[in-house]
Amino acid sequence: MKATANAGSNIAFVKYWGVRKDRRHRLVPLNPSLSMTLDVARTTTTVEFLAGLRQDSCTINDRPAPPDALERVRRVLDRIRALAHRKDFARIASANHFPTSAGIASSASGFAALALAASRAAGLGEKQHNLVSVAVLGSGSACRSLYGGYVLWSPPDAGGRRPSRLRQVACEDHWQLVDLVVILTRERKAVSSEQGHLLATSSPLLKGRLASLNRLLAKVKRAILHRDLPTLGKCLEADALCMHAVMMTSRPPLLYWEPATLAVLKTVQKLRVKRGLPCYFTIDAGPNIHVITTPDRATGVGRALKKAEGVREILRCPTGRGAFFVEEPLF
Repeated sequence: MKATANAGSNIAFVKYWGVRKDRRHRLVPLNPSLSMTLDVARTTTTVEFLAGLRQDSCTINDRPAPPDALERVRRVLDRIRALAHRKDFARIASANHFPTSAGIASSASGFAALALAASRAAGLGEKQHNLVSVAVLGSGSACRSLYGGYVLWSPPDAGGRRPSRLRQVACEDHWQLVDLVVILTRERKAVSSEQGHLLATSSPLLKGRLASLNRLLAKVKRAILHRDLPTLGKCLEADALCMHAVMMTSRPPLLYWEPATLAVLKTVQKLRVKRGLPCYFTIDAGPNIHVITTPDRATGVGRALKKAEGVREILRCPTGRGAFFVEEPLF
């Protein structure tokens, strides 16, 4: 059977950085994360299990998947095969409608779409809450892209007493925001997020960041429920800078920023302070920047950001829905 699914990327307002091994020696995040699922920045994936195949094959944007990506795809498929009690290999085609591996969470949308499509192709149930443990085998943040709106993922505690939990804080219709994805480069980043997570514990700043996150998460949840952008904006900027401070002080240090990154951050601050525009930045593991604003101000903010040094293009992404099936396959 063949199945095709579409999932949006997401931008984490409170991010996780760093992983540990659980009792089954699986890597799990050190801290909870809370994100907004995006529209426009989406991935479409088609999966078909075929009896005659000798191995799994995967293309991303019509090119063979890199070895590290293919290994993660196989982890997801192996879990699906185990749940479905089948051994067939699969053919996968995936298309990202935005830059891949450039700090815009292409792995989140990709593995959310893969988990949903592979589940149907294998004849399993298709409820999103049943796919969380499958999607995270490809990318931790992928489980958040299974749902729309604002999503909180709490990993299992270190003692194994509390399991992983995923819940929707608010749906996409509760509060429409816009993420202006400021693209400075489309180059694949030199150090993947998966590699970077393993370096987090070498930073002397990690402990302080983790100690502050519970209070920050509470503020962010309240801001979302009350549609309080100034409070939300201050929190997401602080968290992004704190996370990148951990990256920059790891051993070896991770410097994802480019000179244009800093130029855009300063532009956002000037737009807010001097022109009173409601816009706030956050940054994932990469040089590109996400600027959160309101729909009525997005055009003006975007026009001003285009004038900043090094900006190639801006992708306008409203708050989006969760993963869903589509009728037209990629092959």
